[in-house]
Amino acid sequence: MSFGKLNPVVNFCSTILVIGQVNDAPNQIGYQRVLALAEAYPLYVVTTCPLPDALRDKVREVHLVGRWFSMWLTCLRLTRRLGADGDVVVHTIYAPRPMIAGFLCRLMEPCRWVYDLFDHPSLTWSGSRGVRRVLKRGIWHLALSRMLRLADVWVIGMHPGILSHLPAPRRECRLVLSGGPGIRDDRAGKKRSGNEKEFTVCYVGPVKLQRGLSLIVAWARSYEGPSACLHLVGREDDDAVATIEAARKEAQRRGLRIVRHGWIDHAKVLEILQNGDIGLCPIDPKVLNYRYAYPIKVVEYMSQGLVPVATDGHGVRALIRHGENGFVARYDGESFSRAISEAISACQDQNRREKLISDMRKSVEGRDWKTLNHRLLADIETALVVAT
Repeated sequence: MSFGKLNPVVNFCSTILVIGQVNDAPNQIGYQRVLALAEAYPLYVVTTCPLPDALRDKVREVHLVGRWFSMWLTCLRLTRRLGADGDVVVHTIYAPRPMIAGFLCRLMEPCRWVYDLFDHPSLTWSGSRGVRRVLKRGIWHLALSRMLRLADVWVIGMHPGILSHLPAPRRECRLVLSGGPGIRDDRAGKKRSGNEKEFTVCYVGPVKLQRGLSLIVAWARSYEGPSACLHLVGREDDDAVATIEAARKEAQRRGLRIVRHGWIDHAKVLEILQNGDIGLCPIDPKVLNYRYAYPIKVVEYMSQGLVPVATDGHGVRALIRHGENGFVARYDGESFSRAISEAISACQDQNRREKLISDMRKSVEGRDWKTLNHRLLADIETALVVAT
């Protein structure tokens, strides 16, 4: 399937993507959205942060803006300029400021608006407290959620259950389900036998208490099992680091080494995963966004042959069948620790380990980013044709 030539019925010549920071991490959805759109259409990016070098040369223009009025004014001016030469699609992510940019362009200029929900705006208030939290939630419910009704297409990158937390779309609005995260074609080779001296457990993601690090630390403090090493990979915050360091000696005494890597290049992350046995993915169900997220790390763990252990949630259950291609636990220390112990026991049984890895490989077949991106763009084009 080729997207070099646009559908003549859609007949739009330019796409404006309004997005926040895009990390130099090809496994992340923001990176893949830029890559997919840039390879298919003339792409103009309005963003608050410079794009990674690998993406910069793929787009027509990058407009660096502030977080408020400059973003909205730049989007309006760009839509007006590009609209003089043909149709324009404004593609925005879930965050409030890009969402307002899409709304204003759709309201004031002849364009179409694609709203991309690969995360939920609840992320913007999940870490806030007091008046700020109340204010952000109030703005979403009273104003922002109503703006969505003007969008022509909603891309639902989360579990469809998130729709129960969104306003009813207009009859003319079209929904596109993206199917969750993908993987790159850099899967690991044959996994090691599992009888080496040290067992390897990995966590890749934000190293924050809000993302479940308290469960991992509770498990480390009470660890019982073979000699093991826990690798923590991702951006850290001070509270999480303090909690981890407070548990280090106790974990070491129980035979569990803890190694903090921080934020490192994706290629180095893959090196760690390719030597791993188990991948951890705790997700706090109290945070609306996390409850419905398809965890990218679970798909990546599976592709690299790590047995995933995740806490329960709609997106997690859509990816993991307990005991077949991974393990699922409740979001509490006892249940999570028990699931990790079950996964370790399974990995120590060579026959069961091979069966788990085989089922994991099958679970991620067809989930390479190139295939998913092509399907997504085809569905968006179809939706825009119908919405015309």
